[in-house]
Amino acid sequence: GLSSPSGAWHCPSQASEVPASMWGSRSAVNSVRQPLHAGSWYDGEASKLRAEVQRLLGAEYAEGVTRDSGMKAAIVPHAGLRFSGSVAAGVYARLDVGIVRRIFLLGPSHHAYVDGIGLPGEAVTAYRTPLGDLCLDKPVLDELRRSGHFSTLPMDVDEAEHSIELQLPFLAELLLHSPLRGGQQPATLIPMLVGQVSPADEVRYGQLLAPHLEAEGSVFIISSDFCHWGAQFGYTRKGSPALAQTYRDGPRPENAEIEGLDREGMALIAQQSSSGFREYLKREANTICGRHPILVLLEILRASRNELRVDFLKYAQSSAMPGMPPPSKSSVSYACACCWPGPILASAA
Repeated sequence: GLSSPSGAWHCPSQASEVPASMWGSRSAVNSVRQPLHAGSWYDGEASKLRAEVQRLLGAEYAEGVTRDSGMKAAIVPHAGLRFSGSVAAGVYARLDVGIVRRIFLLGPSHHAYVDGIGLPGEAVTAYRTPLGDLCLDKPVLDELRRSGHFSTLPMDVDEAEHSIELQLPFLAELLLHSPLRGGQQPATLIPMLVGQVSPADEVRYGQLLAPHLEAEGSVFIISSDFCHWGAQFGYTRKGSPALAQTYRDGPRPENAEIEGLDREGMALIAQQSSSGFREYLKREANTICGRHPILVLLEILRASRNELRVDFLKYAQSSAMPGMPPPSKSSVSYACACCWPGPILASAA
């Protein structure tokens, strides 16, 4: 089951900020994943990181964004905070931290081969951030391990991967430091690194994880950037600029063409058409790094008894930011979406 008996398992999460000098501490029994991307992808100094996360969330709150208790899943980018943090904040400002109990984090494996979906080793008890340790959900992870459908991540593979770690600064601020948590038991994490899975694997994982999506207090975060475009990535296919919304007027024509490519895929995700999204990926070869975690989400939604709609909220491209090289050299797209109760969006066709 999803809930452990009261008092049967104690979560060792701690909200105390962790100085970098302590990041290497491990024990033979309990192991903590270290934040190897702190200090490069985001600020490693706790006070500066908190200020940055609070600034990003505050910009959303100032626009009138409020917590949404109906949000059950989201798609969130995972670049450095200075690039995609403002898009990610569009989701995290809506997370109802007063009711969330557990966060399922699904990210792609960028560098290492992972058999199916990989889970942290049994000895791993927490993921460290500069803002404190986020506790893993041992009962849920043990249940998933017993299913026999998950592999085990070596710690070096887990620590080298950034797709899950880049979600943790927001989660640590909200789950460890928000006064809205009150005296509740800390919310827990279920990190899952998605490897090269087949469509049949995605369907199987969708059926396996759908009951967890339905469970009260569970939220799924799918970590993915969108198009990686330009000479740096060896990908320069163009979409229809007529589909662009954010960059219809540039700054460069390529920005609208890249957005058109992304918007076509985003529409299929919003329609929850896993077959349509797979066909689009095969046809356009769009370099969406989290395509497999997104497809697992679509299969979870298909298998779930909850009727949820997928709404994309924000979209940005690195190449449109001040001081960045033009798309011809390098451009990465960032989009965020929330899943909440409502009818599935129909096809425009």
